[in-house]
Amino acid sequence: MEERLQYTVRLLREFLKFPERTRAYGFDEELDLGSIVEIDSSEEIKISAIDGGTAEVIKTPTLAVVLNRVYCNSFVGMKKLDFFDKCTFVSITKAVKEGDRIFYETEVTQVLEGEWKFNFPKVDSCSAEMRVGRSRGDISRAVSMARRFCEWAYVHNALRSSPEFILMDGTLQTAFPGESELANGVHDRAARQGSLIAGLSKTTTIFTLEGHPISGFLESLARKKGFQRWAARIGRSEEWTNRAVVYFVKLNDGADRSFRLDVFEEVENEQLKRLLRGLVANSRYFAFPGYPYALIDAHTYARVGMEEAMHMKDLILDRLEIEDIKRLETVERSLSGHKILDELG
Repeated sequence: MEERLQYTVRLLREFLKFPERTRAYGFDEELDLGSIVEIDSSEEIKISAIDGGTAEVIKTPTLAVVLNRVYCNSFVGMKKLDFFDKCTFVSITKAVKEGDRIFYETEVTQVLEGEWKFNFPKVDSCSAEMRVGRSRGDISRAVSMARRFCEWAYVHNALRSSPEFILMDGTLQTAFPGESELANGVHDRAARQGSLIAGLSKTTTIFTLEGHPISGFLESLARKKGFQRWAARIGRSEEWTNRAVVYFVKLNDGADRSFRLDVFEEVENEQLKRLLRGLVANSRYFAFPGYPYALIDAHTYARVGMEEAMHMKDLILDRLEIEDIKRLETVERSLSGHKILDELG
């Protein structure tokens, strides 16, 4: 037992020996001490954050009824302004057969709050962007795509508050069919109105050429330079980033982690500095220092609770015949076996 524990400890020690210089795997920037730049001040700048939430009401292998919510706000520093916008709606995503191919189509069936005008594209389940390995994309991936497109589409609502920066929850990575075209159009519209779009991610799996987590490597460099707040450019992805440059940032002296920050590539140096100073001013919430409070607020108000989804399901089931309910329960069971095992403890 002790021998195997010591072996594990040796592996961990080797894993935690960071190099002096490297690159993030799949990215084009060399990283060393000179890559870490201090963020030495803050500035109260208008920022609008966007987030979306979903909860599955009914889910079968080929049809899903989903309760969706998308929300945007407006902040200057830690002060929330009067502006916000929110839309809650029900959508149905289903598989449809056209010739020998299976497509997923999503339609909005009911708007419960706010207004919604975006039409979701029909997507081929076997397209390169939808596939998972060699398998066609499943209903869960189609639902994820709908949520992502919701957030992109809601940028036009956020622009009503005339923010200098729009902050999206997550990366600016484009991974779904038609997403690059949608993102390009959204970015160009924002640029015409004087706004810059950025995306901040709560988690990241990016690693160095040697296999070390990039956040740990950059943190070790920042400690050597004595920086409490810093930014590091890791560059453009050779694989998937659309018109975006990726940075890592630490935004508060009391933060215990850094975050990935995607910024559209057209950003000018002074504009980037203003964005970083604005994020520092918005990242002072005592419960999560270093994470923008605008995104915390957006997450809170975009979240869809399971009780909301269950209420919607009850409303639907109340209007179905008993035989229809039995058939629905049968097809839903095809996806719920794992849940039963978990409940057995």
